[in-house]
Amino acid sequence: MATSQRLLQLSTNDLVMIEDLSFSANIGPDCWNRPRPQPLLLSVAIEANLEGAAYDDDVNQSINYGTLSKDLLALAGNQTFPDMQTLVEEAAKLSLSKLPPEEKGSVKVTLKAPKLLLQDAMLSLEISRIAGEPLEWGKRWNWMLHDWRVPVLIGLNPPEREAKQMLVLDVALHMNRSIEQEWIDTTSYLTLEKFAAEFCNEAMSQYPQTVSIVLKVSKPSAVLNARAACIQIYRTRK
Repeated sequence: MATSQRLLQLSTNDLVMIEDLSFSANIGPDCWNRPRPQPLLLSVAIEANLEGAAYDDDVNQSINYGTLSKDLLALAGNQTFPDMQTLVEEAAKLSLSKLPPEEKGSVKVTLKAPKLLLQDAMLSLEISRIAGEPLEWGKRWNWMLHDWRVPVLIGLNPPEREAKQMLVLDVALHMNRSIEQEWIDTTSYLTLEKFAAEFCNEAMSQYPQTVSIVLKVSKPSAVLNARAACIQIYRTRK
């Protein structure tokens, strides 16, 4: 539901969507460094003109999402991919091939890997591609970490200085690898604001290919009657 609402807010064009198509595929080494199939979720949103299909009530004038789903499953199941990037680019190419040759639509593809990381966080990769434009490897890659739980010594109150608390991080950034966790575990902060700023600075420092980063930090223990207290910041490379 959240994905549908987000796409509805961001696009003023007609969309044909498949959300969280579930399958297993080999996308390189898993969290134990073993190259074997692992569970994945694939979402596709194709911008297309649906007026003809609506007027004539004819699915042949639209993109058949049943056929597209089968083709995507066949793509994922028939080969081994070296990484998530290759699979998501191939899924985008396949999706765009469903558009009529004269139609200059676009596609947004999101691949989620719930079990790829040892940190108990879901890694996802999102790309947008336009029909007729040459594909550039790595163009507009958006990497995201969801529900990354990290123990941090943080807070102003004396009891908070005695034991680490769990923070929940949601990170979105342009890069081609994941962030290591070790540098977070050895730090101490008074405020979420300081932690978030230093997290972004460290990400930019460790990974020069990062163009921008959005970080949401949630502190479940902060407010008694709320699920969490949160801040969100956006930073770009200066």
